[in-house]
Amino acid sequence: MSDYPYHQRLQLENFTVFQDATLEFVPGVNAFVGENGTGKTHVLKALYAAQLTYSRQMQQSQSISQTLMGVFQTKELFELIHLGTAVNVLAVLSGTYGGQAWKWAAQRGSMSEVPAWVASETPFAKLERPVFIPAIDMMGHTRGFLQAANEVVLDFDSTCIDLVGLLGLERKNGSRQKEVVEGLSAVLGGELEYQESTGRFYLVTPVGRLPMPLVAEGLRKIATLVRLAQNGWLTPGTTFFWDEPEVNLNPKLMDEVVGAILALARAGIQVFIATHSYVILKELDLQAGKADNVRYFGFQKSEEGTTVNHTDDFALLEPNPILEQYDRLYDLELTRATGRNKSEPACS
Repeated sequence: MSDYPYHQRLQLENFTVFQDATLEFVPGVNAFVGENGTGKTHVLKALYAAQLTYSRQMQQSQSISQTLMGVFQTKELFELIHLGTAVNVLAVLSGTYGGQAWKWAAQRGSMSEVPAWVASETPFAKLERPVFIPAIDMMGHTRGFLQAANEVVLDFDSTCIDLVGLLGLERKNGSRQKEVVEGLSAVLGGELEYQESTGRFYLVTPVGRLPMPLVAEGLRKIATLVRLAQNGWLTPGTTFFWDEPEVNLNPKLMDEVVGAILALARAGIQVFIATHSYVILKELDLQAGKADNVRYFGFQKSEEGTTVNHTDDFALLEPNPILEQYDRLYDLELTRATGRNKSEPACS
């Protein structure tokens, strides 16, 4: 168990690619694995939207819906309803966070596409604000971004806009994750500098100062995590979502990234990642100790919508398309080298 509130459960009914799926989470690291289009990012965003809404303590009956539309970048709420769902059948998101239940629902009207929705009737105590790093890099695109987002419609979902906002803000009374900052700063080879007047970040190295757009994109993703750990947003009791941490990152650096993820979980931060990387998953499997809470979720398409299985043992994860693909490549290599398939017995 955790000393801090955390997401314990999520149920999705007729929501995006899900017809009926239930996920049970651990307070440590929750890793999502599955083919493209199975809804891994959708689960990250659904949890993020719910926690973000309640952490703001807005009028719940409307704000969950508004937050969902921003996070999923949809014009109409009904676009989140599972395709093929009949008129007047509810799409439902429901979950448990810190022992408290929350719920959101929507449906297509019989005469129009205007949805109705409900939310949790139980008011939440103030929650920690969640943090979401999307797959797209934002550290190199901060200059003028928030001003533009306030004045024109940008084709970015709100996780990108939220992240840029957090990168430029220092949080009062937030915990600084020194272990993460020190470990990853060594990988960066320098210190981060933020120029508030321009809204741009720089990497200051022993030989000079680089504007962030000139820094390799993989290192910019690491710099994003360093900044969030420095300025107090990754504080115990919050939730950290990271969509595809391996994007543009050399596999050599993934051990450091996984070490940072586990360090955050050990500090009391619930972590969710969606990944296509065998290296990320295997590093997580090898680095996690007996006291670490790590759970793996396998997402799989079906005619009834995406189904989800989970295990706390990476070796037992099914389906695991990443491992299946590595196995296929090994099979092809063996066939090329020996002229036989690995499943065929060797000649005696």
